[in-house]
Amino acid sequence: MGEHVVVLSRAGSASIPPDLTRQVRGRARVDFVVRQTAPDPHDAADLLRDATVLATTNVTLPRLDDELLDRLPRLRVIVLYATGYEHVDVELLARHGVTLSVLPAYATGAVAEHALAMLLTLAARTHLANDKARGLVARDTSLRGVELGGRTLGVVGVGRIGFHLSRIATGIGMTVLGSDPDPSARAVAREVGIEMTTTDDLLERSSAVALCASTDRRRPVLLDADRLHLLPPGAFVVNVGRPGLVDTDAAVALLRSRHLRGYAVDDVVLDPVDHADLLAEGRVLQTSHSAWWRDEVLARGAEQFGLAVLAAVEGAPVDVAAVRPTHPTVTRQPAREQVA
Repeated sequence: MGEHVVVLSRAGSASIPPDLTRQVRGRARVDFVVRQTAPDPHDAADLLRDATVLATTNVTLPRLDDELLDRLPRLRVIVLYATGYEHVDVELLARHGVTLSVLPAYATGAVAEHALAMLLTLAARTHLANDKARGLVARDTSLRGVELGGRTLGVVGVGRIGFHLSRIATGIGMTVLGSDPDPSARAVAREVGIEMTTTDDLLERSSAVALCASTDRRRPVLLDADRLHLLPPGAFVVNVGRPGLVDTDAAVALLRSRHLRGYAVDDVVLDPVDHADLLAEGRVLQTSHSAWWRDEVLARGAEQFGLAVLAAVEGAPVDVAAVRPTHPTVTRQPAREQVA
């Protein structure tokens, strides 16, 4: 067979459902390689020397550069078990004739639900209440929270995740504002009644902000100190994107000054000693990159991973540049003036 697929992951053959593995094997030679970390350049060149398709996860993705790709002349597709791909140099891949294929929608619902859960947790202080019940914080620690119904949620990035979050946030009575640089995303959001505006205007008008945006290599920090100061006093920030979207030091300063009421991030960014005050007060919630970690997501991800590998060997990989969000119906909100 001309096609040679190398599946590089921690799960090995369990990465792809058996029925899809059989279909891929009917069209290509397939090697499952179990790794706990990414191989070094020498090992990567050896493992992939005859590969036409590399299927891998972020954890096991080799460092891609000209030197490695020069040693892999047959490689034409990388299938990445991930949604975001800002850490991959697609221009580098293009120079070597390699296409990148990702899974843009396998964890959409879970991450959107996680964002809302983090916001509800900050508002109701349930994480702090749990700690207090376990005797982990002082008995006189206040559990006073706020209601979210009737407040405004600003969603920065109304792609798949941001759009779904907008839909479920309206279900608890929140008004939603959105911002997004993608004209197609803005148009779809407007069609269903989400008011789209600029990011700065959104920040000034929102009681809570959810970051659902991708990382931009040209501007990795989306909420710097200046933008964080645009938020009204007592606002919440929820970050289900990359930690680098927020200037953590600036957020810490605003939390300590009480300008921000709470910050939630799907990672671990604070030091347990240096930031012990904020952690003890429950003003920060860190969820260790667990937003996608759901039974349904794992099953869906394996299925989509297998389908993407099958498409790759059949010569029809998904081009990430062509990926566009698909949106479910949301409850229409009253029309307002639209700001580009």
